[in-house]
Amino acid sequence: MFCVECGREGELIGSVCKECFTKKNVVASLPDHVDLTLCAHCSSMETAKGWKDIGSIREAVDETIRSSVVLLKGGHISDMRIELSQKDERNLQADVSLMVSAHGAEFESRLSTIVRIKRGSCKECSKQQGSYYEAILQVRGPERNLPERTEDEVQRLVRDRVASMRKGSREVFISKVEKVKGGLDFYFSRIPAARTIARELESTMCAEYKESSSLWGKRDGKDIYRMTFMVRFQVFSKGDIIEHDSRLLLVTGMSKDMVHGIDISNSEERSFRLQDPGACKLVKPKSSILKAVVVAESEKEIQVLDPETMKTLDVRKPVGFSRKGEQVRLVKTKEGSFVLSDSW
Repeated sequence: MFCVECGREGELIGSVCKECFTKKNVVASLPDHVDLTLCAHCSSMETAKGWKDIGSIREAVDETIRSSVVLLKGGHISDMRIELSQKDERNLQADVSLMVSAHGAEFESRLSTIVRIKRGSCKECSKQQGSYYEAILQVRGPERNLPERTEDEVQRLVRDRVASMRKGSREVFISKVEKVKGGLDFYFSRIPAARTIARELESTMCAEYKESSSLWGKRDGKDIYRMTFMVRFQVFSKGDIIEHDSRLLLVTGMSKDMVHGIDISNSEERSFRLQDPGACKLVKPKSSILKAVVVAESEKEIQVLDPETMKTLDVRKPVGFSRKGEQVRLVKTKEGSFVLSDSW
């Protein structure tokens, strides 16, 4: 087989050799310049399909150039290498080496272009900067205030969940967080995200849950509503000592409408439905439970050094008691003193 153009023998593309084919066909080309628009507020770039999160400007440049290369019909890029040099603050010189597969052959091409970097604002950031929201998550404490430890825990949970949701949709964000009398207000860009997190708080922290809606406006002739989700916590949480039905319980878990605990006097596990919040009384928050050094231990009792009086104290050991170190948790109440097993 020989080329009809130059007579060279070898593999042909149609009726011509590779060299003659490239003389008549442009395998790959780039415009004199390509524009790369980056959001000034977040790590995203504008593409033909919308805004997309990126890891670095280098990744954005690579993707912009790859999408700007015009290839011979039926060709695809099998390898691409880019060398960048800074021309000024907004312009980069890009020297591109390409390997293009087409018509059963590999073609090497060397191109160059100027990458013009521009700044813009993606749709989501524009909304966020404008305090756009579709739902409010109201988090409230039990007695017109939200304890600091609960506030920190809620802030951490909400932000972690939103960060996870954004991996699937850039439309999810919190436009603002307000400290208000009684708790916190989170302004959400999407109703489903706010509802999901509100339900999680209700389920994991045994909170009261309510939702309501209000007419916001119209879009394409349809009514648009904003949602408000209210979550109100109980006066106690996991790790606290409460009184319920004349029993002292260490709260070990909380789920929707249910409280789980251990009777600190006899080690019995108890669960009950929280229909009346007033039926429970906070005796000792977790933060006020004492740590006492063990002085001596027998089969039925344990002697500890009371950290408040610095005197030794003999306490009956609960059923199944175990400890991992030289200190134990000590609870002092009007009913007496109790030690908590490290297995609880």
